[in-house]
Amino acid sequence: MADPDRKYVVTSACGKSGQEDHKVTDLLYLCAAHITYDVSYESIFQSIVDKYMEIKRSLGLKIYLAGEFAKIRQNMAQNLNLDYLVSRGEYLTGLCLAEYLDADFVDASRVIRFHYDGSIDLDKSQELLKAQVDPGRRVVIPGFYGSLPNGVIKVMSRGGSDITGSIVANAFDVDVYENWTDVSGFYVADPRIIKDPVQDSTDYLLRTAADELYGSQCPA
Repeated sequence: MADPDRKYVVTSACGKSGQEDHKVTDLLYLCAAHITYDVSYESIFQSIVDKYMEIKRSLGLKIYLAGEFAKIRQNMAQNLNLDYLVSRGEYLTGLCLAEYLDADFVDASRVIRFHYDGSIDLDKSQELLKAQVDPGRRVVIPGFYGSLPNGVIKVMSRGGSDITGSIVANAFDVDVYENWTDVSGFYVADPRIIKDPVQDSTDYLLRTAADELYGSQCPA
């Protein structure tokens, strides 16, 4: 919100909120495994519901999450589409963030297109993005997934939200693509092995990598 030039926001699914917590995408994959082996997934799914309901409560959002979870449950009960299920973390985070930022929400299935062989159709994705995204508004797009030509949800490999971000940045020829992470930095050694290792800030590490790639031409 501090920078009005930040127009396009790509979301990941919720990560861990503590040592004992689990990433939402991991929980969704676990739900799918339980369904496959005809084991109850209720307690796992409820932990996902609770996580997003707490986000809604803490941010004072009005989004009708109960309806969204009802749709997901229906898909799980009738004809499990694994890619659809594991993409719901990014989708739900995107819905919540769009309301919080007073931004437009654009479902990635409408603008990120795959070929049937699983590769990304960059030309079609660019065409769809330009047709459906209002350049005058802040826009939130879920990462990690898109759709096949027949409309079926297709996910990328884990960490695919970064790829979505680069597709969006390329489509709109943005000046800067910022890739935010949920940690403040990286230890230079494994803290489970080395006591009190030095922590380098994420910004420092990214700038060091950029310097190596661009040298004196490194963008500000």
